[in-house]
Amino acid sequence: MVGSFGAGLLLANEGAHLPSVNDFLPPEILFQGTPFAINRIILIRIVATVVLLVVLGITAKHAKLIPGRWQGVVEYGLDFVRDKVVYDVMGEARGKRYVPMITTIFFTIFVFNLCGVIPGMNMAATATVVMPLVFALWTLIQYWVTAARSQGLGHYLRHELFTPGVPWPVYFLLAPINLLEC
Repeated sequence: MVGSFGAGLLLANEGAHLPSVNDFLPPEILFQGTPFAINRIILIRIVATVVLLVVLGITAKHAKLIPGRWQGVVEYGLDFVRDKVVYDVMGEARGKRYVPMITTIFFTIFVFNLCGVIPGMNMAATATVVMPLVFALWTLIQYWVTAARSQGLGHYLRHELFTPGVPWPVYFLLAPINLLEC
């Protein structure tokens, strides 16, 4: 109790140190000072990606009509994503097109987060905002492409930008009000 009180007084005396972004990123391990610098998180991503590709590649190479235990586990995971995630949400007719993308995202996030509990790694590969941002951008682009294909680009943009049923002069009346609120 006295130690934490003393530390608090010392912190108050010296002033608070506000953390920067660099305080949350591990130091670079390889290629320091270059655009190709690799820190611990990127190294974990590389290792996890290689392990995921090797496991799925070896499983696919040795696939049999009557699966063994390991092939059964992998197929169970693939069937789970297809049936319980994609088809239950989107339906089979619409979901068939998105099974590869959603399966890739699902297993990548699963393996990357699993790295956080593996001794020696102890850090999830999704520990920074970059991986969720990449997955979000990939999903957003797929959403835009699908909407533009199904509705046409002009109709899709009109529907997204302007609420259906509101007369167009109302938008010009509300625009100055919206600018004032910002």
